[in-house]
Amino acid sequence: MASCLAVALVASTAVASADVVADGPTRREIREQRKELREERKELREEKKELREDRKAGADKEELRDDKKEIREEKKELREARKELRADLKAKREEKRKELRAKWGETLKRPEARAELQVHARRMARLAQARKVAEADGKKELVARIDKLVEKEKARHQRVMDRLKDKKDPGGAP
Repeated sequence: MASCLAVALVASTAVASADVVADGPTRREIREQRKELREERKELREEKKELREDRKAGADKEELRDDKKEIREEKKELREARKELRADLKAKREEKRKELRAKWGETLKRPEARAELQVHARRMARLAQARKVAEADGKKELVARIDKLVEKEKARHQRVMDRLKDKKDPGGAP
């Protein structure tokens, strides 16, 4: 059961990179938020370094305390922002798992289905990446071709999963 969920998680995270869930932030937004958090952490480190240098130079103690207090507050805000990001990703993954369980049920326990989910997730992730690159380069014709390939892959995946769902378990009861 746990391995089934792990594979579904792997598949769902890769599929989620291609399919945007309407409720939560997109992967790109999450990456941008993480980048902003890293930059803010870097700024905090630099401020802290300046404080140490000021302290060595003999700056006003009260001013140093105020600066130190500001840095602590900013750190706390950063921690909270990171926590929210993790919660958003966790909720998004869990939602995708529930969708998969609702749609495919017991089929997800079969190794063939798990393998198919991995193949589909990998292909969708590659197509999503190719689409991003094509959009960034302004190649509209290529984006259209990639969109057709995405639809073709979704149809292929649906056919394979339907076949696996309809197929009886060979090792099970008659």
